[in-house]
Amino acid sequence: MTIDNLPSELPRDASTAFGEQLLKYVFPALLGPHNEILERATIAQNGQLCPRFAYLADYVA
Repeated sequence: MTIDNLPSELPRDASTAFGEQLLKYVFPALLGPHNEILERATIAQNGQLCPRFAYLADYVA
């Protein structure tokens, strides 16, 4: 006897978990005042790499 719906359940569970985390952390950060989460996640601003991601300049050159 096998579980025939297991392969389709894994992506569903992962998608549900991702959506819950998105609603819990990301949406409030986007809609609220200045947030450290978004600051740390920002790669470039005003056409320049942020200090946290300055190492990427070597890949561009």
